[in-house]
Amino acid sequence: MRKDNSDFSTAFVSEAGSYIDNRDYFAFMETDDMACYVLADGLDSDQELRSAEMVVKTVLENFMEKPSMSKRRLMRDLREAQEWLQFESRRVRLKASLLMVVTNYNKMVYVSCGNVRLYHFRNGRLNFRSKDHSLAQSLADDGRIPDEATSTHEERGNLLEYLGNPNGVHAHYAKKTQLADGDVILLATSGMWEDVELAEMLGALEEAKDPVMLTDTLEEVLLSKQHRTVNNYTAAAIYVNKVFQEKPKNRRKLIKRILIALLVFIVVGGGAWITLARMAANKAAALETMIESAQAADDYARTGDYAKALKSYSEAKNAAVKINDKIHKRLYTAEQKLSQLLVDGDGYVEKADFTKAEASYEKARKSAGLYPPFNVKDIEHKIDQLDSYAETASWMKDGDLKFQGGDYTNALKLYKKANKAAMESGYTSAQKELEKKITEANDKLTAIQQQLKEIQAGKLQAKGDRMMKDLDYEGAIDAYSGAQEIYQEIDKLESVLALERSIAKAEEKQSAEQQKNGQLPAGLGLSDGALNDTDAGDTAGGASSSAAATPAAESQTKAAPTASAGTTPAKKEATSAAKSMGTGDGTAPSAKLDTNKEQGTADSASKAAGVSDSENQDRAAANGG
Repeated sequence: MRKDNSDFSTAFVSEAGSYIDNRDYFAFMETDDMACYVLADGLDSDQELRSAEMVVKTVLENFMEKPSMSKRRLMRDLREAQEWLQFESRRVRLKASLLMVVTNYNKMVYVSCGNVRLYHFRNGRLNFRSKDHSLAQSLADDGRIPDEATSTHEERGNLLEYLGNPNGVHAHYAKKTQLADGDVILLATSGMWEDVELAEMLGALEEAKDPVMLTDTLEEVLLSKQHRTVNNYTAAAIYVNKVFQEKPKNRRKLIKRILIALLVFIVVGGGAWITLARMAANKAAALETMIESAQAADDYARTGDYAKALKSYSEAKNAAVKINDKIHKRLYTAEQKLSQLLVDGDGYVEKADFTKAEASYEKARKSAGLYPPFNVKDIEHKIDQLDSYAETASWMKDGDLKFQGGDYTNALKLYKKANKAAMESGYTSAQKELEKKITEANDKLTAIQQQLKEIQAGKLQAKGDRMMKDLDYEGAIDAYSGAQEIYQEIDKLESVLALERSIAKAEEKQSAEQQKNGQLPAGLGLSDGALNDTDAGDTAGGASSSAAATPAAESQTKAAPTASAGTTPAKKEATSAAKSMGTGDGTAPSAKLDTNKEQGTADSASKAAGVSDSENQDRAAANGG
């Protein structure tokens, strides 16, 4: 049995770092004939499901059902994990990086998808490490950055492949690697390898005597950096103390098999011709693909669509590799890099990083003259536009500051100014963003205007309430009507209906008061002049029932001593009598008889009787004469 005749020891450390949850997950299984080690790093933020744990358990369950090192079987296990993630992606899209190592205790294979890394050490040195499916690794493969820079490059977390990808799973399967006594296999998530350099790993490996000591030392190195934020980190070490020794192959049997194969090939040699024909057909298809892709890429480059040109040049380069056309491979690789520089420059413009954009455009301009599909003037025009782009971005930034400070009017002015400049310079990405900002600023101003109108309407409504208390129903109706118009203008329909009821109530009160005023005795509120004329007429022996006489005056005469015409006591008593009538049995409305109102009432009463003050005085003089 392989396990009993070999010695593999394993240890790991896995912590949440500065976070509450640890979204890394490591597990392994050792059977009699094979062992499987799986490490995953969760890339989503779902609070209920743990994507890393889900994929690790799925892979190990399938491995336990049928242990295998075949590519077909292991890739099928990953596809099942992918399907499980997609099925459970209800709230958010579940994503995870994964590394699976399978060994028969003599050789090993591994499958990776994402940026969980495998380091294979032998004799205290790095034998090899796995490659990430990241943009940084792609740049290193193209020779644009050093391979050792992938651990610190800003695009190291920009993954091109991962489990949960809606475009399907595209994992890397590594061929079998022969193990040797003393080998060390290290599995690490990005939280570990981003902050622990290879030299530090080798130093820890030199000191460690077992996997527990190695993982503890790596953790100490990581935490000694004292970063403000520590991501989830996991390191799993497998010490191959002794590999299983395979049975030596029988050379005679091997030679015999080779001879039999040669005999069969001779007998059925026609099959070789079929194979060659298929190879030729495949080569012709690859050549056709290379030509078509290159023509499409050139067309895209001429029209300035560098993103599509980049993709087509990459396809043409891959086809050239298949047919082993080294000349065209170099040509398409160079054009692919040139397209990448222009795409990067456009990306920096969208991020408003105009310094990096200018650097990318300048690199492209210098080499564009060597490749006819690329228009040097177009690249120079991009460089010339950067100043106007920067000015537009500055106005946009100033507008953002105004907006954050609540100065929406000036923010809107700056946004419109920047949008006009963006339209003139063709800064399309800024135009889209500025249109949104202009809409937001307009919405804020509209909301403020509506609030001001609500305050204005509220003040009018409160004014109407006060006038209702003061019995000024006509003024209340005017105030309520003004508030109602404002509420109707801002679509506050509930307030409109409420004010409709208030107006109806005020009109009802006003109508009742007018009816009561129509039932008042005609002599209520006579002026001093009218009272003097009445007393003078009585003294002269004139008619006792003049046009200005009223029942109220008669009741006043009975209730109070007779006073001479025009005296102050008579005026006070008349006022008192009028007040008592207004508050007596409730048949006449109450009124405040101050000096102005008394004089007004007297004037109206005199007019109703058809006698003016001057005429009364003339009659009194005639009677006296």
